[in-house]
Amino acid sequence: MSVATTVEPTTLAVVQGWLGQIADEMDVTLVRSAFSTVISEQCDRACGLYSADDGGTIVQGTTGLPMFVGSMQFAVRAVRDKVLAEGDAAPGDVYCLNDPYLAGTHLHDVKLVQPFFYDGRLRAYLAATGHWMDVGSSAPGGWNPFATDVLQEGLRIPPVKVVHAGTLDQDLLALILANLRLPRDARGDFQAKWNALRVGEQRLAALFAKYGAATVEAVIAEARARAERHMRSYLAELPDGTYEFEDYLDDDGVTDVPLRVHVRASVAGSDLALDFSGSSPPCKGPYNSSLANTIAASYIAVKHLFPDVPLNAGSLAPLRFVVPPTTFLAASFPKAHEGYLDVGERVKDVVLGALAQACPERAVAAPFGTLPIVSLSGVDPRSGRYYVTILIAGGGYGGSRATDGLMNGALPIGIARAASVEVSEQRFPLRFHRYALRPDSGGAGWRMGGCGAECEAEVLGDETLLSNLADRIRHAPFGVLGGQPGATTELYLVRDGERRPLTKEVGVELRRGDRVVLRYPGGGGYGDPAERERELVLRDVRRGYLSAARAQAVFGLAP
Repeated sequence: MSVATTVEPTTLAVVQGWLGQIADEMDVTLVRSAFSTVISEQCDRACGLYSADDGGTIVQGTTGLPMFVGSMQFAVRAVRDKVLAEGDAAPGDVYCLNDPYLAGTHLHDVKLVQPFFYDGRLRAYLAATGHWMDVGSSAPGGWNPFATDVLQEGLRIPPVKVVHAGTLDQDLLALILANLRLPRDARGDFQAKWNALRVGEQRLAALFAKYGAATVEAVIAEARARAERHMRSYLAELPDGTYEFEDYLDDDGVTDVPLRVHVRASVAGSDLALDFSGSSPPCKGPYNSSLANTIAASYIAVKHLFPDVPLNAGSLAPLRFVVPPTTFLAASFPKAHEGYLDVGERVKDVVLGALAQACPERAVAAPFGTLPIVSLSGVDPRSGRYYVTILIAGGGYGGSRATDGLMNGALPIGIARAASVEVSEQRFPLRFHRYALRPDSGGAGWRMGGCGAECEAEVLGDETLLSNLADRIRHAPFGVLGGQPGATTELYLVRDGERRPLTKEVGVELRRGDRVVLRYPGGGGYGDPAERERELVLRDVRRGYLSAARAQAVFGLAP
């Protein structure tokens, strides 16, 4: 966007704050009007404003998922390309899509994108996304670890106009909903996203009316330019050179071979090039990633190192990517994508690992880096209604020079949280027997990795089906600068007192009274454990983070 208007500093600050408030209000509207607990309770969603020129992020709601900051740009660009090609966009139009090859993430994340017009001109795009609990996959709720084709994962929606000048295309929406197991919830969530867009449109129109299009667009351009300069100032402080790092996913669900994620991070002046050419080829199972996901996860890593850089497209400008389609990090149709969260976590971690060599003072150990999801489906005996839900817990973050790792945290690239025990028991036929921190799960170090969480839930319905994805069972979250790795994932099915390990499963039949146990990994440790202060080790034992036996074995202390 090229705008000649000079913006007075106070106006710049006020308009920037107004834009951020618009995105935040869209987030709140979506959460409060959504039907599905995955949006209303677990907050798996995001809203934002995007450039009319290139689809770049202007601002995203502060509570939206980090992964969407980069990937939503691709969704908006796909809609922009359609608008440019067809030339028939009008005020009140809304487009719908979930194609992971165009829009990033996975089929569950259904995006709505609306062109914003002011004074007869297209000025920006508004977008809202949120996870739909079921999109018609071969396994209820998705999360099929054996899927070998994206069409086995659900309904694929290209950019289609679903609202014409404010009028909903009922037939098109009916066609979409007819392919889902939970059409009522999906329709409610669709309406919630549309509500968010309408709120955003009203607030953005008020902003343009108060300050004028030239001023608002000048603010957007200046904010983007400042974010780029800010990011470049940090990158320029790094020593020029090439830094390599790699990590692995356990397997792809179909082939029992680890998937390698390798990056060469090259710093030259204020530019950063990330080359993933050394990563594994496209895989048979659902652990592929689109280019949009790989870029978005890389951006999260860089943003983590320099957290005060504003969230907009300008901060991405100094980054260059080499992600060949011969790798599983830029897979094309029809490769399956359901496990993209674990792939994105590993991408983020290797970028952090590489850049830790360039700026060890900012180094951080790996977080738990996986989302072992247990999907449950069946008929709720209390209501007679079909349901689909997911069980997740929290994991530990890695230690850093500044602090021990966060405990029971949400997935760093996703931040979708576990639903409360109370809401889960109210909405679904489940009884929770335990939700607590998992002792000894954080990696030892001068600064400890945070503990993961563990939960145990009993199934109260008959003929319940279980499917799950899980990683970090074989490859633990790594420590840095002498820190030890965190604990690995443990999942169990408990029946009649006997435990059966769960790894990657689909369509497991559960009986009333069966219990599912999730034990999430902790984060990696930072620095030599021998340097940890004695009083901190004793404190960790008193608080239950660390067992007395481990304190003796690792730190040589007998509390």
